[in-house]
Amino acid sequence: MERPIFVAQYTFLAIPETFEEENRILCKVALRCEYVIRFEDDGKFYFLLETRSDYEAQFARYGWYIVSQTCFNERLTIGMGLYESGHLAGFMYYLKSGSEDEARFWNNVLIFTFLNDFRKAFYPLDNRFQGFFRLDGSLCLYLYDYCPVRRNDKITFEGKKVSNLIFKFKSGHETDLAVKLFSIAISRIRAIQENKHRAVLVPIPASTREKNRIRYEEFCRKLSADIGVADGYGAVTLTADRPQLKGTHGQDKTANLQFHPEYFKDKCVLLIDDLLTTGEGFIQTKLKLIEHGAKFVIGLFLAKTIAFEDEQKE
Repeated sequence: MERPIFVAQYTFLAIPETFEEENRILCKVALRCEYVIRFEDDGKFYFLLETRSDYEAQFARYGWYIVSQTCFNERLTIGMGLYESGHLAGFMYYLKSGSEDEARFWNNVLIFTFLNDFRKAFYPLDNRFQGFFRLDGSLCLYLYDYCPVRRNDKITFEGKKVSNLIFKFKSGHETDLAVKLFSIAISRIRAIQENKHRAVLVPIPASTREKNRIRYEEFCRKLSADIGVADGYGAVTLTADRPQLKGTHGQDKTANLQFHPEYFKDKCVLLIDDLLTTGEGFIQTKLKLIEHGAKFVIGLFLAKTIAFEDEQKE
């Protein structure tokens, strides 16, 4: 067998993007080992392959992110990850025997392991934007609902995964995972894809310069490269550190910010933040960006805080 074989398992209407991605992946996967890689149309992939290979470096070159992996036996490694944009459904294999029956057996191992809630990664891996809404006239999108720690009585198991990812992201950890989750989700948003040529990724700054650097410098560099837009990490800088103001009302959250129009003048700004609570920080920053020359602003958030009825003010 000279090249890998893909066995399609479409449960949806096949579209041109699906076949294009199938051909692209088939042409570029060149692992020097036996393997079965299962792709899901939500951007996840699962793999069972020979441990003694350079698969980790190869996956990194393809832009695939390994979420978790472990030894399956003395010869094989099993794991899961996130790939490109998420249009495929089926499994790819390369086995010396060339047997599709054997490939289906390996594929069934992956199904049993990962599609029966045996996943070991304690992070949310859904990579489609869950929420679409307008905030002060701007399109905003977020990946997950966030339940505040103070409402432990309401938090679900999935909610705990979201909290874990947010806390890790804030401290500069799991940057690659957050990049891949955003990248796959953004690839499905037409308003962004149609404006990539004039788009710039700009973070809403954290409360201190050090926190901002840890949280956003590497993240913005990697995500902007992944989605093909300009890196605007330096577009808004802090002139001084300040107390944490997230969740507060009626305060000027841009008083200690300096805006650098050379990054975003006449551009579409993808204004990104980890968590949306009141929305005041986003609105104030957005208005300043437009005042300084931004064409328009789209908001991107890792999560949005859930508003519980028993906490709403009359």
